[in-house]
Amino acid sequence: MSKDISKDLVLYGVRLPKNKFVFLGLTTLYGIGIASAKKICAELGISPKLTIGDLTEKQQYALIRKVKENLLVENNLRDYIKGNIQLMIDNGSLRGFRHRNRLPVRGQRTHTNAKTAKRVILGMSVRS
Repeated sequence: MSKDISKDLVLYGVRLPKNKFVFLGLTTLYGIGIASAKKICAELGISPKLTIGDLTEKQQYALIRKVKENLLVENNLRDYIKGNIQLMIDNGSLRGFRHRNRLPVRGQRTHTNAKTAKRVILGMSVRS
């Protein structure tokens, strides 16, 4: 009993589920949310209610080309984000300092919250 994988669409090594709508299937890629997926479908003229398995070869090719040419997704986006964080650390900025010390970066309170971050930093045992 082998699965029919002839209709599977693979982008950046991620197999998109063929039974889902196109805009929902695109969200399985890291870096594409619902809004971006709907925008891509609208620009390509693909109905949002069409499933990935029902796409024609031409539509699949257009979709792959659109994502690869215009968006940072998967490992490319992860590398971009890591590079930005490393730049902040190297600059010696406050955000870089907080990243380096594994503290909350975006202004969260640490006096009474962020217990997990403090446990990781201080090496405290996790209590059940």
